[in-house]
Amino acid sequence: MTDYAAEFDRILAEYRAGTRGVQEQFFEADARTARGGTGLFAELREQLRRDEESETPTPEEIAAQQALAERERLLREEAERARERRAAKNTGQSAVVMPSDWTEEDEARAEGYGPPASWLQ
Repeated sequence: MTDYAAEFDRILAEYRAGTRGVQEQFFEADARTARGGTGLFAELREQLRRDEESETPTPEEIAAQQALAERERLLREEAERARERRAAKNTGQSAVVMPSDWTEEDEARAEGYGPPASWLQ
């Protein structure tokens, strides 16, 4: 007769051993990746620092950057003005649209002059 509890314990022990092995492999790979990424990041940061120190912009480049900044500022201002104009046009919540057969009598009744028109006539 098979001892099911012992068999289950054996299977569980194999599973735990395998899981530990996979976890260890994962942690090792993660550590290698982190070390490699940290080293690469430090190297790139140093390279960027060296590049920034060695490059001084010429007067033409400075003038071009200033012109570009001014152009972008003007475009932003124009876009803001256009957005404000559109917003002013689209505020139709307070506007009332009258039907096409609206008459002056209807307008007077809407403003409170005279009795309202009856729908039963």
